[in-house]
Amino acid sequence: MYNSLIMHKGIEKTMIDLHIHSDLSDGTDSIEAIVEIARLSGIKEFSLTDHDTVSGINRISSIASQYDMTVIPAIELTSVSNGHSIHMLGYLIDHANRQLLDFIKITNEYTTKYSLDMIAKLKRLGVIDYSAARVEKLMSFKDSIYLSDLIKAMIIDGHPYTLKDWPAFYMRTYNRFSYTFPERFPFSSADAVEIIIEAGGIPVFAHPARLGNEDLKEMDKLLPHGLGGVEVYYPYHDDKLNKRYNDFVSKHNLVATGGSDWHGDFTTWDAIIGQYGIKDTKLLYQFADAR
Repeated sequence: MYNSLIMHKGIEKTMIDLHIHSDLSDGTDSIEAIVEIARLSGIKEFSLTDHDTVSGINRISSIASQYDMTVIPAIELTSVSNGHSIHMLGYLIDHANRQLLDFIKITNEYTTKYSLDMIAKLKRLGVIDYSAARVEKLMSFKDSIYLSDLIKAMIIDGHPYTLKDWPAFYMRTYNRFSYTFPERFPFSSADAVEIIIEAGGIPVFAHPARLGNEDLKEMDKLLPHGLGGVEVYYPYHDDKLNKRYNDFVSKHNLVATGGSDWHGDFTTWDAIIGQYGIKDTKLLYQFADAR
């Protein structure tokens, strides 16, 4: 299965992919499946960057080591700034850091409540005939419940969907309502940067092009807080954007990272694990050592 997927993409040279999600956050692949894709792609180093959870790091590191692969401990933190949802990647973190664990516990409580409230709203309005309680039960193995867990749960219970139906499913359900997630979110982007540093990691601004013309302004405001890098190489970034972000990195002596932002069957952009990333991690480790 994975071999054919990799061959279909026709990747000539795999990269060190520093942006991958599993089913422990909002991806669809298990830890084991991610390691298998990485192995078949010939990747020797990568990061699992699940949203607001470190629950998969020990397991994926253990499994990957059996194939002489190195997993860089990482996370992708959710935060807000000026009404924007900002994602902050943290690399080389101490994933047992107490302050970090307390931070993500608060985030996950907020995300879970928001998601379950939205699912309950869909049922109350007759959009779906499925309960939030059932989603919560089936997804109890996770630290947080996401909007997309609704379709995962429904599939488990035999509803006629596949994971690839998620974009259309979203448009028929949640898209009917305004997106209010950031309005009362507990943490700012500056908070995310600072907690990553507290956990010994390098805070890296994820997929900045998603912010449009606000990208450089939002990154610039984080420099005094210790922003360490920018995700330069990303599926949505063309050569012009790569230059824009590389120029910002060079100007401020930051580190450039990259990755596929792999979400398994929820990956709606043209990418596979190892297609986007960086050639080596030497600068990442040097940056960490210099702090």
